[in-house]
Parts: sequence; C-alpha cells; structure tokens
Amino acid sequence: MRSRGWILLSLLLSGATLTVLLAVTFTPETRAYLGEVSVAALFLALGLRAAAIVCRIARIRVLCGGLGYTMPFRGLAELQFLSLLAGSITPGQVGGEPVRIHRLSRSGLAIGDAVAVVVAERVLDLAVVVALTLAALLAVRHLWGYLAATVLYPVAAFLLLALGLLLALILLIHRPSFRRRAVDGVAARVIDRCSRSRRWLRFCPGAGTASSLAERISREAETFAAGPSRFARAGRRAIGGALTLTVLEWTLYFSVSSALLVALGLPPSLPESLLFQGVLQMVATIPLIPGSSGIAEIGAVTLYRQLVPAYLLGIFVVLWRLTLYYLNIPLGLLAGVLAAKEGIGEGEADPYPTENL
Repeated sequence: MRSRGWILLSLLLSGATLTVLLAVTFTPETRAYLGEVSVAALFLALGLRAAAIVCRIARIRVLCGGLGYTMPFRGLAELQFLSLLAGSITPGQVGGEPVRIHRLSRSGLAIGDAVAVVVAERVLDLAVVVALTLAALLAVRHLWGYLAATVLYPVAAFLLLALGLLLALILLIHRPSFRRRAVDGVAARVIDRCSRSRRWLRFCPGAGTASSLAERISREAETFAAGPSRFARAGRRAIGGALTLTVLEWTLYFSVSSALLVALGLPPSLPESLLFQGVLQMVATIPLIPGSSGIAEIGAVTLYRQLVPAYLLGIFVVLWRLTLYYLNIPLGLLAGVLAAKEGIGEGEADPYPTENL
C-alpha cells in the first residue's frame, strides 16, 4: 500500500508539471509540427534506452563474477526492472539499492557481498557521470556563463553529498572501530524493529535471538569490508569490464535526449545533451522528491530552452520523461508480476539461483 502511494505521488507531481508545461508552450505552431515528428528517431531513443538497461544488467553480472558468483541473465533482468521501479518512486533513487541487495542475497550472494556489488555500482556511476559531465562542460564553453547562474548550487549540493558518502564508505572499510560502531547502531535498530513489527521480520537474517542477529549483521559487515580487497585481488578484470559497461551505459542513456531532438527535427547537440543530462542526473540523485517529479521537468526546461524552440519545449520534455522515467514503472510492475508468478515469495526458493564459484 505504501509503495502504491509513492507511485501515485510521483506520477501526480510529474503529471501536473507536464500538464502546466504543455499548456504554456502548446501553440498552433506546435499542433502543425506534431505530424512531422520522426517515428524512426523515437524508436532510436527507445533502442538507446533498452541498450543502456542491458549494459546495466551485464555490469551486475560482471561484478558478481568478480566475487565468484555466476547469476543468470534473466534473474538479473527482473532484479534491474524492480530496482528501476523502486528508484523511480523514491527520493534520490535510494529505493533501488535495497531492492538489488535483497534480490541478490535471495539469489545466493552473501548479504555483505550483495552490498559490496551495489556499492561498487554506485561508485562507478558517480565516477563516470562526473567524468562525462566535466568532459562535456569543456566542449561547450559558450554555455559556462549561463550554467553558472542556473545549476551551480544543485551541482555543488550533489558533489558535497557524494563526497560525504565516499568519506563514510572509506571510513567503513578502513576503520574497524568506526565500522563496529556503525554496525552496532544498525544492529540495535534492526533488532528493535524486528521485535516490534511483523513487516520487518522478513529483513531479519533468520536469527532467533538478538545476540545471534547482531553477530550475523557484524559478520556480513566484515564480508562487505573485505569486498574491495577481493575485487582488487581476483576482480580486476571484473572492475575493468564493469567500468567499460558503465561508460557505455551512461553514454547511451544520455544520448536518448539527442535522439529525441532529432525526432523533433532539431540538431542532436550531443555535447550539450551530455552536459545537460549529467546535470539533471546529479539533481535527481539529491533526495528531495520521489522520482524528482517536478524538479526534473523544471530542470529540463531551464537547460533545454537553449536548444529547443519554445513551441516544442513542452513536447520534448514529455517525450524525455516518457522514455527515461515513466517507462520504468510498467517495466517494474511487469517484473513484479512475473516474479510473483514464478513463486519468488517469502520462504520459497529463487528459480534463478546463483552459482558460487
């Protein structure tokens, strides 16, 4: 019921913003232009989006392989679609990580290893998104003055948030005393929740007493902390492959907007789109509103009005959100239905088990 409320809230916020935007920008010129939209370019945009998703699924498989696990592609596809849904309806896309950790652990990974894989994904995403955005920024120096006045504060907030999270991650891995204090705090909260709520019982790692549960959490934390060393020893090829897939994924993802520009008969403006998409992704990562609904649309209008005529701006933003946001919701719901039909429930075996090498 709560997830349904998040979906409705994010859709209402986004839908209201898009409706206002269309009402403001829709003109007779817009109506006359609709018949000239390139269907082939729209399919190209969808193809780029699909290819980016495939790259992300392949990346998870490569990272799991670096820790000695082999996981079926179909199971990872369901995991990714469920993660897309959770990320689309939670502030800062934070809902996707718990879903991936939960599904990976149910498929045979140790919880600590599942956390290590998901953290490695986030670190790679952060490095590649920032690198692509900075590279695009150097290529469009004519926009520096405009960007400094419009996106300086959101990007600075994102970089400070990312820096804080990276610092906390380094402390967790390299400072055992800090890790023990953090684990003790998490264990106390989980034990308290599990003792008071049936809903939280499914998140308790199968321990019968508070002491054994705390020991299990501590053990998984040590497994997570050992993850970087294991990647360094046996997973160098996995990290290299995952990095390559991450660069390809975000390049494809950011190129969707260029395909949509072509669909509207405009130049692709690839460097500008890479820059704008990087900025919008940073803003979307700041945990403010579910799915960044409203903020994403306003941000896209603010940035793309430099490239898109006013009478096409509303149509462009609608197509952009349909492709990169609204599509996540039916895909995630479909994956949830398939998972339910295949019998992945509490206390039932996963039909796509992981092989531990």
